[in-house]
Amino acid sequence: MEDLRLIERTVLFPKTKNTKPRRLFLSNIDLSLLGHHEHVCFFHTPPNGMTFQRVREILHDSLETLLVPYDFLAGRLVPSADDVGRLEIECDGSGIVVVVARTDCRLSELGELCELKPEFKRLTAFLHDEGEELKDLGDLPLLRFQVM
Repeated sequence: MEDLRLIERTVLFPKTKNTKPRRLFLSNIDLSLLGHHEHVCFFHTPPNGMTFQRVREILHDSLETLLVPYDFLAGRLVPSADDVGRLEIECDGSGIVVVVARTDCRLSELGELCELKPEFKRLTAFLHDEGEELKDLGDLPLLRFQVM
């Protein structure tokens, strides 16, 4: 995985812009999970004949379509207008981050994929910006994808 390299970092937006921005209330359960990031990795070999570029195009198109009914995923966390100290999601279509990276490593070289290994964290190295921990929550996307 030493040859992992960034190909593209883009922000995707819903295919159709919601003309009415809104705020989404977060429950106490939602708020208790705010500091928790979940990395979920899916490993698939593309179907025969499908190029890496085509996989990227399909993912981008699917995510832009998904963001229409699930517009909150393209929103940002903001302080509540009504309740001091509480956060809400501003559903304003700010977008989601999609990263495309490449490696010449084969899935078989990664070993057992069900076991948690520290080197797997390197696979998602491009999902976060340098100095991101210093940014305001309202500047951080709620959803990020990486394709390799």
